[in-house]
Amino acid sequence: MIAFRIVTILIGFIPLWFGINGVFFGAAEHMAGEPFSSAMDNQYRYLSGVYIGVALMIFYSSGDIRRRGDLFRFAIIAIFIGGCARAISYLTVGAPPTEQFAGMVVELLAPLLLLWRVRAVRY
Repeated sequence: MIAFRIVTILIGFIPLWFGINGVFFGAAEHMAGEPFSSAMDNQYRYLSGVYIGVALMIFYSSGDIRRRGDLFRFAIIAIFIGGCARAISYLTVGAPPTEQFAGMVVELLAPLLLLWRVRAVRY
């Protein structure tokens, strides 16, 4: 159970980092000097805020994974759905930068944490 809690907290820092980075720096960091609309930046910053919310859900649920398991499941499902959206982009638009591709792989594998949670709660 302790290993699961540690891994869960460490995983929570991933969306927290990207969320904070996105809120403060916006879409410009990905545009390489190319122009972009205020609507695009606004949506990017909003979704970065959602990332922060998911991270907080993960941190909160890790405090009592037995009683807060539903919240943890919803956070992991949200991450998985985001990974599926990235996969659609990959298939329809093309390969993203390496770090985003790695993020997609992690997001698509996130449901494995749900299986680990079941096992950790049992013991």
